[in-house]
Amino acid sequence: MINLLEHTRRPDISFCRKRGTIRITAKVARVLALRPGDAINIAVHNGEYLLYAIHRVNNISRFEAQCYPSKKDGGMNYCANSVRLCRSLLDALGVPDNKAAFLVGEAIDIYGTTYLPIITSHPL
Repeated sequence: MINLLEHTRRPDISFCRKRGTIRITAKVARVLALRPGDAINIAVHNGEYLLYAIHRVNNISRFEAQCYPSKKDGGMNYCANSVRLCRSLLDALGVPDNKAAFLVGEAIDIYGTTYLPIITSHPL
């Protein structure tokens, strides 16, 4: 038997090495409590890649990987741009493709910051 769809679950976050585009689903944005202007980053803890949000305190500074809604009408999906973050992650994982998408695990709280583990063993 042949399956026409290799994966039936949609990815939670995707990275594009060439343009540095990061697409974040509404589920991930809700868990991280993202608002326009917040930034994202990835920490490595015990060999696990953890996505977390950097919430802005004021509107004075500008951050790399700053988030914005993907639709102008206020949708909950977010985008961010960081060529450096995309390349660093995909190179560290040994992903040869230009784009990769991943699922995320259950949220964990470390010292008051919410982290989402990125499931890197099976890129979509």
